[in-house]
Amino acid sequence: QPRLLPWPTGVEQIETNGEVVQAEPADLVIMNPPFTRSDLRHDQFSKQEEKMLKEREKELFAAIEGGIHRSHNGGGFLALADFIAKPKNGAIAVVLPLVGATNYSTMRMRQYLAEKFHIDTIVTSHDPSRIYFSENTNIGEMLLICRRWPEDVEKPATRVVNLYENPATPADSIALEQNITAGNQARIKGTVQAWPAERIAAGDWGAVQFLSPYLCERFIDLRQGKFFEARQLGTLAEIGPDGGGIRTTFDRSEVPDKHAMSALWYHKTDVTQKMLAQTDTYIIPKKGKKKSASGLWAKRGRLMLPFRMFLTTIRCMSVRLDERTLGSLWIPCKPKSNVSCLFGQQTLEKALCVYFNSTIGILAILGDRTNKKPTYPQLSMHDLRRIPVPDFVKMDEAKVKMMAAAYDDLCDSILLPLPQMNECDTRKTLDKAVIAALGIDAETAAAIRRELTREPSITGRPYEQN
Repeated sequence: QPRLLPWPTGVEQIETNGEVVQAEPADLVIMNPPFTRSDLRHDQFSKQEEKMLKEREKELFAAIEGGIHRSHNGGGFLALADFIAKPKNGAIAVVLPLVGATNYSTMRMRQYLAEKFHIDTIVTSHDPSRIYFSENTNIGEMLLICRRWPEDVEKPATRVVNLYENPATPADSIALEQNITAGNQARIKGTVQAWPAERIAAGDWGAVQFLSPYLCERFIDLRQGKFFEARQLGTLAEIGPDGGGIRTTFDRSEVPDKHAMSALWYHKTDVTQKMLAQTDTYIIPKKGKKKSASGLWAKRGRLMLPFRMFLTTIRCMSVRLDERTLGSLWIPCKPKSNVSCLFGQQTLEKALCVYFNSTIGILAILGDRTNKKPTYPQLSMHDLRRIPVPDFVKMDEAKVKMMAAAYDDLCDSILLPLPQMNECDTRKTLDKAVIAALGIDAETAAAIRRELTREPSITGRPYEQN
């Protein structure tokens, strides 16, 4: 059986049947790691071999300061690729799940790659019919080209290619590669962005989130406070508990028990059409879960944010109820007391609900979403906590009340699905209130709304049909 022997970084000795073979560093490492849990990759080996492999992996991964999240195989394969590639002019090409570009848990992986390589090119597919490059998968993928770079030479920007038509044949793929390499942007069925090296180094690979470069840049502006003074939602509000905890603690019921606890369980777009929502089920603690159920019930709230959503049909990016509750596909968002005391908790809840359902708020929510499937994103607790929102602590009270008044006027009005934002009078009226309160340029807001309605991830259709 092959046995790895200690050797200096970049060169490995392998002993097979008593013969020692030296493996030289590679010019190019090409990988398509299996999208499986990390703990499954040793299953085909014996217990003794598995022990040896894990010991060797610890040696290789120990040099990675801060560690790499290895719940899936991608992180481990990238660390091995760094070890194998030539230290001066080596390169790697790898296909990874698209979530690796945006997930909070893979932040260190992105930073590690940017430290070790110049991230030359990122290619993604925004073609709703094929969001992947590999066979036997149905999740979004990205193709990375990473090259060694001299430490004393400044790294150039990363080229990010977001395709609206994914090549269907090998010949089409070769033609696309040639056009990308030659910089023939007009012949690429997609958009090309130059993402600054400092963003890449910081782990911000948000250029993959939208086909439109305009939306990617406007989200950066929003996060950096160029539209209005902004801060992360998690600094203003408590987020949670998440739906997973609710589902493992409570059972749904058509009738109440003696506590009459109710929840907003579903996210049905044919039902949830307005900012004002009502609970849709009773909940009863599972057997042996009464204590944990009591703790969760104490954390209920009135303002709710979605856990996951179909962008092609969703109408409300946030809802509010007249009673405090819990959710399964909805997560409570409760303003902190030090902020609520400035305007009143319900006023702040209403202002936030209006913001989240406005064009600017939709951009804020989608700009950092977890993109396993672009049309069906999930919002982790980290995603929700880092949504850029107005700094209500510094806002004039009259402007906060202006936004809250818009909720009172429009909470019972129907919102059209996101692909119809341009035709939705309710959404346009919400936009007017947010624009006036936050001092946003009306033409910029209109352009963002227009571009959002053209995004394949929102329409569910190929870009040319929009």
